[in-house]
Amino acid sequence: MSGDGVAIPSPPPAASSHSGGGRERRRLGTLGMACLVFLLIAIGFSPIPAAAVGGSAPTGCTPGWQKVAQFDNSFLWTDGGVLPVDSAHWQGFVRLFEQVDADCYVVGVSLRYTGPLSGGSLILTGSPAVSFTVQHPSPFSQYANVGVNAYGELASWNPPAGGHITYSVSTNFGINPRGADEFVINGLGVPATVTNIRAFFTLPLDFVGKTIVAQIHVGPNKCLCKTTSIGVPGTTRPPADTTPPARVTDLAAASAGTDHVLLVWTAPGDDGMSGQASQYDIRYSTAGPLTDANFAQGTAFPAPAPASPGTSESLDVTGLAASTHYWFGLRTADEVPNWSPVSNSPDAVTSAPPPPPPPPQKTWAVYVHAHEDDWQLFMSPNTVADFQAGRTLLFIILTAGDGGSGSSIWGAREEAYIASIQNIVGTLSDTSQSTTICYTTGTSQVCHGIWERDYGTTVTFFMRLPDGNSDGSGFQSTGFQSLPKLRDGAIPSITAVDGSTTYTSWQDLYLTVEAVITNVAGSGQNTVVNAPDFDRTRQSFEGMTCGGCGDHPDHLAVADLTYTITIGRGASWSREWYIDYSICWADSRYPVNMDSAQYQVKKNLFMAYNDRLKALTGIDTYAQQPAFWENCFQREYYRVA
Repeated sequence: MSGDGVAIPSPPPAASSHSGGGRERRRLGTLGMACLVFLLIAIGFSPIPAAAVGGSAPTGCTPGWQKVAQFDNSFLWTDGGVLPVDSAHWQGFVRLFEQVDADCYVVGVSLRYTGPLSGGSLILTGSPAVSFTVQHPSPFSQYANVGVNAYGELASWNPPAGGHITYSVSTNFGINPRGADEFVINGLGVPATVTNIRAFFTLPLDFVGKTIVAQIHVGPNKCLCKTTSIGVPGTTRPPADTTPPARVTDLAAASAGTDHVLLVWTAPGDDGMSGQASQYDIRYSTAGPLTDANFAQGTAFPAPAPASPGTSESLDVTGLAASTHYWFGLRTADEVPNWSPVSNSPDAVTSAPPPPPPPPQKTWAVYVHAHEDDWQLFMSPNTVADFQAGRTLLFIILTAGDGGSGSSIWGAREEAYIASIQNIVGTLSDTSQSTTICYTTGTSQVCHGIWERDYGTTVTFFMRLPDGNSDGSGFQSTGFQSLPKLRDGAIPSITAVDGSTTYTSWQDLYLTVEAVITNVAGSGQNTVVNAPDFDRTRQSFEGMTCGGCGDHPDHLAVADLTYTITIGRGASWSREWYIDYSICWADSRYPVNMDSAQYQVKKNLFMAYNDRLKALTGIDTYAQQPAFWENCFQREYYRVA
């Protein structure tokens, strides 16, 4: 490596290094003579970019230490007497190294006195003192001024400091308040040959783009023997950006609706009002104005990227509750990020929701579904709206929702169902009975006994057919019977879990349901039949056909049954078809559409069911998957067909 390494400016074996503590101070004696200097020869450069301090990042470099410049600074000095006593003959180089990072910025500067192999050599006679320093902006001529312009800390050196047989070495640390160091080799009055000389100085990055002077002085004040001016090229990393964007002071609520407020403001810059900022943080609160102290407690709202400074900006903050007082605030960040202070905090009150449109004119509202908790999740709050509009509610629940368990479960689910009904109508009369429902086919009349429960003005028929399980296969305890199997002809009949009746075919079942509606609610157009949607694409998650993406098999069987008795058989009833599990999976086709009041109505219905079931069985349905249920509470989707 020609006398020095290029990886890091560290000492080779048997060399000394300076770690910053316990600095040894040695000063030179007084000598006086003339000097003879040899010609300076400049050799060797590496491709470091032109000098710039804090400029744009250069390109095309190899990270690590690079030799930037090399100069032969050899010289021979003897005193000027008739019989010369003192002489100094230096043979070596001075080299400039720079360390660059992966972005090609200069991160280290080292000036190195060394030689062609393992270091330079110095032949001394008499008692000269040879001083090695780095000077800026100019060399010294009087040794008393050696520290005036001196810079650089000794990182490593050889020979080690101290006395040797024919010479001594001094490492003079901190020769000025800047902490500059000096490396000195002293003759001891006898001929001396010193080899493997190395003195590596670490320099501040401030010298990038400037010129330094490598000075070898024989003295004191005997010879300004060698001064080598070296330009330090390259680019240092720009200083860190610590200036945040300007604080927004004109944030305003331009308008407010039922569930949204329009905000307007003027865009700040990246640094104050200069440059383009990187991001906004916009929040709102119902607790009062937002400040630097409480901003983090506000509710964040997605914000656009900032525009150019001075641009008029706007954002419609949506999803707010009606009739509610809100305060707003924002702060801005640059790319670091440096965050601005929180803006002024304007307020607005959202308006009351408009009254719901009048429901279609009808006398009966019929809700047909598979399980005791389906109508609360998928068909509400329409159930509540129908009741409040004066319509009589008829519910037909086809399965027992038993999950393969006995009457302790499906009986508890029916009681939990009644708790939801109570949530709508209040505490009223409650009567139960087995009601015979008949229909005529050809010349024959077919009848089935179905459990009827009337609570207040509501009428419910619990058909108590076996739960079909999540895959439609049924449960062993009920002989693997299920609605999907009956529909598909996989089983010839299906028996209620309470043993009350057996339906001998799919047709027998759907004609019985048709008879329930006709006998109780009539067959006119004022009756609206509500059921799960029969469209498999609408009922599957994101419209996919993957396994498990569709609705519950019992739900779809009820949908097919209701389709048959309404559209399929040309009934005159009005019809509404509801989306089931997809709303609870937060299918992107069905975004949140319940306002806060509707959400609470829907949640209250389900939680009345949940709490009663928990009290009876210890089963907390809501706690098992709260996120799923919350998605249901925030949505209700149906169509008329």
